Amino acid sequence: MDTFRHAETDTSPERPQATPWETYHDSLVPQWQSLLASSPGEREMQEFLELHPCFLPGATDNIGPGGHHGPSFSAVIRQPPLKGLGPTRVPDFMWVRLDTGAIRPICIEIESPRKSWFNKGARTPTAELTQAVDQLTEWKVWFSSPENQLIFAKTYAPDYTYRPIEPQFVLVYGRDSEFRAATSIHDNPAYMRQKRDHMPRSREFYFTYDQLTAEREAGNYATVTYEVDKWRLDSLPPTFTTGSTMMDLAEIIADPSTVLSRTELMAEKRRAYVVDRWKYWRQVALSKHEYFIAVGRE
Repeated sequence: MDTFRHAETDTSPERPQATPWETYHDSLVPQWQSLLASSPGEREMQEFLELHPCFLPGATDNIGPGGHHGPSFSAVIRQPPLKGLGPTRVPDFMWVRLDTGAIRPICIEIESPRKSWFNKGARTPTAELTQAVDQLTEWKVWFSSPENQLIFAKTYAPDYTYRPIEPQFVLVYGRDSEFRAATSIHDNPAYMRQKRDHMPRSREFYFTYDQLTAEREAGNYATVTYEVDKWRLDSLPPTFTTGSTMMDLAEIIADPSTVLSRTELMAEKRRAYVVDRWKYWRQVALSKHEYFIAVGRE
């Protein structure tokens, strides 16, 4: 008996359309600028980035080697547990990129935009920066264990456990104003910027909040949380599309309705359409049959 079936994308021009990226982007930019102007703390930044993960580095090829095939589950993982590390030592966010030939976790530590990189009147890193960098070191040590790598692959990339794991580490910290002549606390801000740029070690990438921009390629990605053998959906962007790339997400999340009800810039008809397509792709993902899957964004 033939076990192959066709899984169909929806190409009907009558379907409720996703919000265009340009509309979403034009709404995000002033929100982002207003948030930064309010001198927010880490908690406010965490909440905003959970809703809008397209700002987070690493969803595309801007971190580490190329060969980007998209993140696991088409989502960023919020505060992912790493077995053996305490709850305060885990990444704030993590992309698990399934790149050509490797699993590439992008572990992201965010700190307050209010924090300074260097001590005023000195050329030494602040204690807060030293502590943040130590967090990245903790993750490096964790990933150096083959046992931890196996646990990680089974949890976050179960279909790719045969691939090597090549983690990358990101720190988002402070503001560019510390390194501008008109606003700097330092007598030689240009030198301090150079020093900052030379600080990252192997597989580390440092950003200020001013360097983050909304990435169009990441406009289709959700935010999820892993909770003791089950997953929770935290956010979906209004630009979310419903093609076969959502299958992995639909497999771990049964119903997106509650989250969709909170998604701004999404019409009610579009919300109902996403739920309908979600059910379809979840059925395909959980089916025992093998499928020929047509390529398409819906």
